[in-house]
Amino acid sequence: MLKSDKKDMEQGANLLDTVLELVQAGIVVIDSQARIVRINAVAEILFGLSGEEIVGEPLSATLVDSALADVLKTGQPLGPVSEHRNGRHLLARHHPVMDEGGKVSGALGVYVDITRDGRVKQQLMEARQKEKELEALLDHSHDGVWIMDGKGVTLRVSKSWEDFSGIKREEVIGRTVYDLVADGIYTDSAAIHVIEKREPVTIMYTTRTMKVALVTANPVFGADGRIWRIISNVRDITELNRYRTELEKSEASSRRFRDELKLLRQQQSDDNGIIARSRAMKQVLEAAAQTAASEATILISGETGVGKDVLVRYIHGMSGGNGTLIRVNCGAIPEALMESELFGYEEGSFTGARAKGKPGLFELAQGGTLFLDEVGELPVAMQAKLLHVLQDRTIMRVGGVLPITLNVRVIAATNRDLKAMAEEGQFRQDLYYRLNVIPLHIPPLRDRPDDIIPLVMHFLEKHNKRHKTCKTVGSRALELLKEYVWPGNIRELENTIERLVLTCPKDMIDVQNLHALIDKEDVPPLKELCFSLNASLKDAREEVEKSMIDWALKRFGSTRKAAAALGVTQPTVVRLARKFALNKSGIRLPDE
Repeated sequence: MLKSDKKDMEQGANLLDTVLELVQAGIVVIDSQARIVRINAVAEILFGLSGEEIVGEPLSATLVDSALADVLKTGQPLGPVSEHRNGRHLLARHHPVMDEGGKVSGALGVYVDITRDGRVKQQLMEARQKEKELEALLDHSHDGVWIMDGKGVTLRVSKSWEDFSGIKREEVIGRTVYDLVADGIYTDSAAIHVIEKREPVTIMYTTRTMKVALVTANPVFGADGRIWRIISNVRDITELNRYRTELEKSEASSRRFRDELKLLRQQQSDDNGIIARSRAMKQVLEAAAQTAASEATILISGETGVGKDVLVRYIHGMSGGNGTLIRVNCGAIPEALMESELFGYEEGSFTGARAKGKPGLFELAQGGTLFLDEVGELPVAMQAKLLHVLQDRTIMRVGGVLPITLNVRVIAATNRDLKAMAEEGQFRQDLYYRLNVIPLHIPPLRDRPDDIIPLVMHFLEKHNKRHKTCKTVGSRALELLKEYVWPGNIRELENTIERLVLTCPKDMIDVQNLHALIDKEDVPPLKELCFSLNASLKDAREEVEKSMIDWALKRFGSTRKAAAALGVTQPTVVRLARKFALNKSGIRLPDE
């Protein structure tokens, strides 16, 4: 071979190497035996391989399942072929390499990394999906939606806005709100006020279709602090205004509207889980919250069913600790077992004791709260031991020899008059004063009528959800529930509401469904009415009317409340009361 020819070949090989390295794609070359003879730097990166290590190696050992070797058999180009290697998505095209005789002497694979393209495509698809969802949201929104850029140029409006305003979107898209006002399409624009004030603005205006609109425009700020978008919500209040006018014309409808609005507000219970609208109950909660974080002993008093256990849970939750709340019903534990239950016992302390002993309820409440319910039922012997625990903050297990230091908050509750019991010698005075460090008295439900309707709505929602019903309470029935004395307090109220939810045949609980609430001695003495065989139907009816009106006036104390309970109008009660001279019973009638 001439030196010039050898030099030309070397220059050609160098040129090929240069080209392979400059190509922004992975290149793999194999010979007729499917051995790798050349790989460029891009391919090394794509496959995570070193050219020095794989050149001369079989293709099948390096690029498993590669279709490049198939070209040696077919002599035909192949591709594009999708391959996933080294965590990348590659697009490959394979070409045969021919010698001077036209035979296949090798093959060349070209690999392009389309991983990023795939991500871009996915992001584009997601963006299109979000765009589609936005369009669907706008088209199906009941309120009109109007979107502008920071300068007030309309970008898009919803279909409901078109129908409501009587203006086609083509008339406003691409135009500023200033132009729309100048052209008389609008007399005012909330977006203009937003641009000037840089805060949400609400206005009212009348559309071309003579509908009254309530428009609220909100600014959306960009990272640079400038207004990036303005979004206006347009609500049709034409019907609402019409309904309001009709309600104002009807006294009964207006009253029902106010009652329902009041009930809707009262349905929102406090975040702490306690329904308290009356001033008396709010004062109890305020005192409980002020002392919840302390370790002082609390004595809660009140009638059965007023919610003493609920107040205990409230205090425990407000205490800020993570300890356990342990409840002890002092009236339910036999006297013989009282000491071992409260203080625990050691192994072998008595016959039948557990082999390893047992911790008492005081120990189980370490770091938390021990609730001594019905503390007035404690036997006298246990009262002395409880006094010792409260004074020394230690206990001794039954059969034990070492004292156990306590870190327990003690809350006691009773429905009895402990002070009177202490004066009569039925309860230790020193224990009473030790328990009564912070006294909290929960008044009975009859003394806080403002809590009754919120409690009714709370229990109605609770038991509707529990029993999968949708019962509601009429305004007259609510008035009657509020006037009832509730001798069983909140427990009776909840049981009553649950019974009504389960037994009322209709979704609306009305006055006629509440007959079981009234005690027998509290109902009109209809059974005591004696009718003569010679009495006419008119006389009997008048006797019943007189009895019912007389009972309602005495029971509720006013003609308005009596009318609500009887399901008639107030003028009817006044007329019948005067007819039967019932105003002499002490009830003041109108115009007297």
